[in-house]
Amino acid sequence: MPVRSIPWRWIGYAVMAGCLLWGAASALSYVPFSPFWSAKRAEARADRLEGQVATLERQATGQAEISTATETFHTRETIIREIASQAETEARDAPDATTPLSQERADRLRLNDQRVCDNAPAICADPDPAAGRPPALPPAGPAG
Repeated sequence: MPVRSIPWRWIGYAVMAGCLLWGAASALSYVPFSPFWSAKRAEARADRLEGQVATLERQATGQAEISTATETFHTRETIIREIASQAETEARDAPDATTPLSQERADRLRLNDQRVCDNAPAICADPDPAAGRPPALPPAGPAG
C-alpha cells in the first residue's frame, strides 16, 4: 500500500482561514457602532457604574453614622442642660441659698465645676453680664 502524503496545502488554507476569522472578530470590536464595540462600551460603563454605586453606598453609610452620632450628642446635651437647669433652680430655691459658703466648700464646688467644664466645654459658658446674673461662684482668691 502506498503511503499517502498529508495535504499540507489544505491544512495551511484551514489555518489561514482560522486566523482571518479571528482577526476579523478582533477587528470588529474596534469598529464603531458594531455590536462588539457596543458590548465593550456597555461592559466598561457597567464597571464604572458599579464603582460609583459602591462609593455612594459608603458615603450613605458614613452619613448615617454621622447623623446617628449627631443625634446622640444633641440628646445627651439636652439631658445635661435639663439636669443643670434643675440643679440651678433647686440651688437658688434652697433655704440656705443666701448663706455664704465656707472657703473650703467653695473651693470644692469650683473644682467640681472645673472638672465638668474640662470634660464637656459645650455646656460651660461664661456668665452673661447682660443677663444681670453674677457667676455661680466667686472667683478663687483670698477670703476677704
